[in-house]
Amino acid sequence: MLETRKAYEYALDRIGLDLHSAGLWQEYINYLQLPRPNTPAYRALWSSTAAPGQEEAQRVMTLRGAYQRATQVPCTGLDQLWRAYEVFEQQGSSRALARRVLEQQRPRYQAARTALGPRTRHQEALNHTALPFPPGAAGYEQQQLAAAWRAYLAWECSNPQKLTPPELAARVSLAYDQALMPLRYYPDVWLEQAEWRMQGEMGSPHLALQVLKKARQVLPGCLLLHFAAADLQESQGDVEAARQVYQDLLPFLNPDESPATPAPQMTPEMVTCAWVQCLSFVRRAQSLKDARQTFLKASKVPDIGWQVFVASALMEWHHDNSNVKVPKNIWELGAKRFMAEPAFVLAYIDFQLGLGDTANCRATFERGLTVTPTHQAKPLWDQYLRFESQHGSPEAVSKVEKRRREALAPGSPTDQLHCLLLKHQHGDLWPLQPAERDHFKRLLGLAPPLPEPLVLTQPPQAQQLGPAPGMQNGRPAKPGASPMMMDNWSPAATQHASPMHGGPGQGPLQPAPRQHANGPGLLKNAPVPGPVQHNGPGPGPHAQPHSAPRGLPQPLTQFPIELGNFINKLPPARTLEGAHPNVDQVIDILMSADLFSGDPHMEGNDMAGQGGPSRWPPGGPESSLQGPQQAGPGRQSDRSDMNGQQGMQDNTGQKRKQPDNGFGGAPDGQDPNNFASSPTVRNAPPAHDVFRMRRKQRTKMAEG
Repeated sequence: MLETRKAYEYALDRIGLDLHSAGLWQEYINYLQLPRPNTPAYRALWSSTAAPGQEEAQRVMTLRGAYQRATQVPCTGLDQLWRAYEVFEQQGSSRALARRVLEQQRPRYQAARTALGPRTRHQEALNHTALPFPPGAAGYEQQQLAAAWRAYLAWECSNPQKLTPPELAARVSLAYDQALMPLRYYPDVWLEQAEWRMQGEMGSPHLALQVLKKARQVLPGCLLLHFAAADLQESQGDVEAARQVYQDLLPFLNPDESPATPAPQMTPEMVTCAWVQCLSFVRRAQSLKDARQTFLKASKVPDIGWQVFVASALMEWHHDNSNVKVPKNIWELGAKRFMAEPAFVLAYIDFQLGLGDTANCRATFERGLTVTPTHQAKPLWDQYLRFESQHGSPEAVSKVEKRRREALAPGSPTDQLHCLLLKHQHGDLWPLQPAERDHFKRLLGLAPPLPEPLVLTQPPQAQQLGPAPGMQNGRPAKPGASPMMMDNWSPAATQHASPMHGGPGQGPLQPAPRQHANGPGLLKNAPVPGPVQHNGPGPGPHAQPHSAPRGLPQPLTQFPIELGNFINKLPPARTLEGAHPNVDQVIDILMSADLFSGDPHMEGNDMAGQGGPSRWPPGGPESSLQGPQQAGPGRQSDRSDMNGQQGMQDNTGQKRKQPDNGFGGAPDGQDPNNFASSPTVRNAPPAHDVFRMRRKQRTKMAEG
């Protein structure tokens, strides 16, 4: 019995804080309550841990502690555990004690209950059964899973329940242990856990070193984990332990000593990186002389990189600039092996420039260009031309520029521009405007070209549907149909395809299909939205924006006819090339403009039906786009409200309904049937005018 109890407690110490641990807590509590007094099981369970005659008191205290621990864990069965705990306390010998104990525990239970919702939402995005893969090996789903685990870890570390330091340490430790099961090969998660172990009241370097030790066993080829462990050992004053970390990585560091663990498999670049870091460590922990001896060992390693020679030479120069001979000897030792490496040559030239030795800089350039293959010599030629433009004569600049053009790009049309930039560009300072700089980058291959505009095509659903009901050749079949409904008709429907328009002779383009959560593609059995039906002119007072499926574009129901037609004729935004207009300025111009109707079937004003002058100039409505027309002596200005016209007739002879002006009817003192008395755009904005509301908001923000 006692061994079983210890097994339960061991399990609860490890996973008792899990979201789904309520069942384990209930089993443990039932196990403690099961033995009856004066039975062998009761004595075996409580006699060994309590004084004679105190078994029942020990049992009550143990059960109370188990209930209190369980009711402050945000788990799925939290409410059931709390009700069971209330019953347990109320069955005790003292009701006053029960009330006092419950009131003391209730805030912890309420805090856990509050945290249960966010914790459940975070856990729902996790997959605890996912297999561990190296970063990027499992594709997009693995990336999303890693992001979800990081969000959950950040939430746990924020301590939403205001737990004590020991309780918080237990919760966060469990979260990291669970996250490292699917993210076992993510070094950043190991490093974050080690960093967290160093912080807070419960943090300690010993715990962080344990995390890094385990991480180095799981990912022996990740040098960053080894360097982090060595830095932590060094910061704690244990130089010998830090040196042992480098000894395990670099057997050549001390051939007489055998490494504590086998050296991991490393590429030549990784070996070079390890030696460079070892040089810095030896210089910090011991002396510059010892670092010089370490460099001699590194220079004998096969396939060592040129970076070790550069690091050693600069270390000698930065920490003892009184003796230039030692760094120069190191540079020349590296030049014997890496003179064909442009990066090494450029680093050597930077060192010589720091000494002011321009003569030897030219000699180093010539030595490097002699042995470097032509296809790799471009960085040397570029730097050589820049060097001569800053430190040489005009004749030397012209000579190097000519040699460079002959060696790299004979006959290239852009080489002259490139040379001009090399001579006049300083660091990240370009002698060009931002737009010109981007153009030059694309021209010289320093930036990708502009992408081609996307051309949208009709999805299969739109092709199967055919023309929308009530449409004939892209136009309304009856005069009462609204030209403003995006799902019904667009004046540009026969001109081009766009997110709003269909192709020639077809119905309107259907909205883009929704995608699955796990990847692109059409939803199975997805409903295809049909055209919006309504009666009467205009969008209709009963148009319901929420009637369309969620995520689909809604028809334009708040625009005047003229503005709706204009917007429908616009191409999609992605086809725009060049500078983007200022949206707010465009809206201000549209709002301050007094637009007139563009319907050729509509008469100009009340006088038109009586033989008065027509709204349109001679030649029809198209001629109005060719230039300003001289108004006749009988012409009157009949610009109307953007929200509709009064007293106007369509081609059926029916008068249009007066639109709501935003105030429940026509203004006082005006005839609702008189077109001339309708409010203008500047006077009575409708309540649903989103553009005017936006302009007012911007004005208030500017004044505030």
